[in-house]
Amino acid sequence: MSHGPDEVHEYVVEAGWSYPVSVGRLAERYPLANVEVDRHGNSMTLVELLERVEADRFDSRADLERAVGPVCAEVSASRRSGAFHRLRRLLG
Repeated sequence: MSHGPDEVHEYVVEAGWSYPVSVGRLAERYPLANVEVDRHGNSMTLVELLERVEADRFDSRADLERAVGPVCAEVSASRRSGAFHRLRRLLG
């Protein structure tokens, strides 16, 4: 199963679109779609993810990966700092 930028790209393909793709159009088409941001199963809605992306459109798949990848990494890292990981750090 794909995650992160690969999963967002799958929504572009599913819609039958080619690049460039508007971030707004993608959000309108899939407002409640869930995107796994990492291989650990952390997820968020596509709209939430796109709100954090600093782009109005993706000119290519590589452009999508450059914009979405860092956001997914940031969300993944922030979710790893949850209670389990804090407890694990305390116990050494």
